[in-house]
Amino acid sequence: MNIIGNYYRLVCITMIIVVIGGVNGLAQEGKEVVYRDYTHMESDLLDSLKRDEVKTLFRGVHVLRQQAQQVKESAPVRLEPRRVEKKKLSPQDMIEKRRGSVLTVNKYHRAMMHPEGVTGWATAVVLSNDGICVSNYHVFWEFLDSTAKLNPRDSIMFVATEEGRVYPITEILSFNKAADVTFFKIDTRGDMLTPIPLGNDLPAGTGVHLLSHPEGYPYAYTNGVVMRTTTSNAKDPFARRMELTVDYAKGSSGGPIMDDCGNMVAMVSSIRAIFYSNQPPYSQQMNVKLTIPVSSLRMLMQGKNE
Repeated sequence: MNIIGNYYRLVCITMIIVVIGGVNGLAQEGKEVVYRDYTHMESDLLDSLKRDEVKTLFRGVHVLRQQAQQVKESAPVRLEPRRVEKKKLSPQDMIEKRRGSVLTVNKYHRAMMHPEGVTGWATAVVLSNDGICVSNYHVFWEFLDSTAKLNPRDSIMFVATEEGRVYPITEILSFNKAADVTFFKIDTRGDMLTPIPLGNDLPAGTGVHLLSHPEGYPYAYTNGVVMRTTTSNAKDPFARRMELTVDYAKGSSGGPIMDDCGNMVAMVSSIRAIFYSNQPPYSQQMNVKLTIPVSSLRMLMQGKNE
């Protein structure tokens, strides 16, 4: 009798689970799709910069460069990263949960031969709620390389949220040229930002996700797999790269590569094109996407060089 009773209880529980799952599925299917207008994003950022209460917060590119020239390569960044998350996310949930941690990097151009304006430049990732962020060395190379010449039109470099909240870049904290990594600090203007959780390096064949800003397409999501894990110098851990099939382009630099739980496992770095011939017609056949594994970020955060 107990066996029959247990059987019926099991059937009832199973039916309840199925019904709840079906209701959730219907709710997910019925969720309203939001269509965002990104066409005015840069003009809106320009308006934000020109507001009187914001102007005084920004450091000009020349001041920022002077500060950056004092920073030693691989200087330790004192930062406790957000803990790894273990719950698997759907791509839809991942986009919603992580978009607040992904910022646009922008340049303000003063009026000279052309009208003043704002241009989207790259992607940055929030690592602490008080404004420590990370992007690529090549995004900030004009400030870090003493031989580089600043564009005379460039006046301000800043980051912004999807909603148009602008944050001044106040200082460069650390960088490593071989790793193509730069840590920097922003003035959060009293806001508490949402840092992205950091995961671990992944082997070939593992699925990965990206949220970044390819030129003209902010907050674009793509996915793929780790194609290879390679190094250009076995003696230098900062020379390691995770090669991916994920799609990205100019403007995606600094974007977070995430695992299935939304943990940052690498950062966008560069693209290497493969051509059938080195003479016209070149016939491009493939783009290899190179990213910096999160272990390189962790080494700088811990102040380690080996």
